[in-house]
Amino acid sequence: MSAERLTPIVDAADARVREYLRLKEGDLFRGLDERSPHGAFICEGHFVVEHLLAGRYPCRSVLVAASKVANYSELLGRVPSGVPIYTVDEAVMESIVGFKFHRGIMAAGSRPGPLDASACDAMLRAAPALVVLEDLTNIDNVGGIFRCVSALAPEGTVIVLSPGCADPLYRKAIRVSMGHALRVEFVTLSPWDEAMQRLAAAGFETLALTPSEEAEVLEHATRETRRLALVLGSEGPGLSAATMHRATRRVRIPQRAGVDSLNVMVAGAIAMAMVFRPS
Repeated sequence: MSAERLTPIVDAADARVREYLRLKEGDLFRGLDERSPHGAFICEGHFVVEHLLAGRYPCRSVLVAASKVANYSELLGRVPSGVPIYTVDEAVMESIVGFKFHRGIMAAGSRPGPLDASACDAMLRAAPALVVLEDLTNIDNVGGIFRCVSALAPEGTVIVLSPGCADPLYRKAIRVSMGHALRVEFVTLSPWDEAMQRLAAAGFETLALTPSEEAEVLEHATRETRRLALVLGSEGPGLSAATMHRATRRVRIPQRAGVDSLNVMVAGAIAMAMVFRPS
């Protein structure tokens, strides 16, 4: 790594690293400027930064502990020309982010702008499969499902979010996804009460996952005539009655009687493996 590519930062108040400040605080508007008119998101650790550099989102900057530059030399060599690489000592790093950060490297990416309705529908029509999330507010579950989709669903699968879902580009969601939140396409549909109809219009059969004994056993679901959209609800309340009613079919994962429903990420992974049958 050429020393000319590295820019030392000695003051946590330096405006050049403002997008990394106080990372435990909300960051929907972090890094909002002419380079990132819709704000920035933060990636933590080697594997997540690697996904950012290989993915579709522009990288704004990289922040690395000076003591780790040699360790990350190969990765830093992939940072596009013109993207600043800031180096700091560990004390300054802690002052900037607000906690002890042991991974040694992070990066900021630019958030995309919202898609209009026609662009959303075009994305749906082009997808081979969908995983639909209704009001999942747990960041770990959202991030985990992105990782599961990357591993278990057909390549090009799109994740559809209700407006009440946690932000997939929140730093913890990206971290839990191991960077796959940067690789799997997603779209938020609004108004949500029209979502099932829009998925049907795009050519999808919607399978609403529920633990109800009245639902069809999932392994009997087929893909003979239509593409499949697997619909998952939040833990506790599950899918709303309106979404259950509008879905094409209600399906369940068979499990031992008397056991509570599965964690939504676990249930989603099992369902994807059963329905999409990755090769």
